[in-house]
Amino acid sequence: MQNKKSLLRITNTAIFTAIILLSTMLIKFSTGFGEGYIHLGDCFIYLSACLLPSPYCLVASAIGGALADILGGFAVWAVPTTIIKILIALPFMLICRNNKSQKIINVKVALMTIVSGIISILGYFVAECVLYSVASATLSIIGNTIQAVASGILFIIVATALDKMNFKSRFYKGV
Repeated sequence: MQNKKSLLRITNTAIFTAIILLSTMLIKFSTGFGEGYIHLGDCFIYLSACLLPSPYCLVASAIGGALADILGGFAVWAVPTTIIKILIALPFMLICRNNKSQKIINVKVALMTIVSGIISILGYFVAECVLYSVASATLSIIGNTIQAVASGILFIIVATALDKMNFKSRFYKGV
């Protein structure tokens, strides 16, 4: 039974990694500020942190985000992205690990979109300061803020839709 549970967790982690990778690389819209873009990847990082146990959600977040950078031609961002994606998953993971409700979204979880958004904006600001310059990092704040807000809104929409389908109880049925 334990082997089945471990295999299922690893499989779900791989699926979320692929979803994060593809939703970051393939479904994106330019913010109009520098090279920044709005993507669905962070939305699925939040979702994975609400559904997968630690450290599985952190692995999916880090690998999915970093692979999107590497395969998308932004390899220089892979290490900072790995760190930032782990950090943005943590608030959701900490809130959701004790959530025995059959719902993904609630007020506390929705508020974590703000916490994770701030972590993302600050994380990419610091990374861009290190990689490029303070001036460049300052200019990217607007695009990163747009991305963070869009991720939070998209997560709330997706989580609400999944709750209407009783997704969480179905997801845990095999675990």
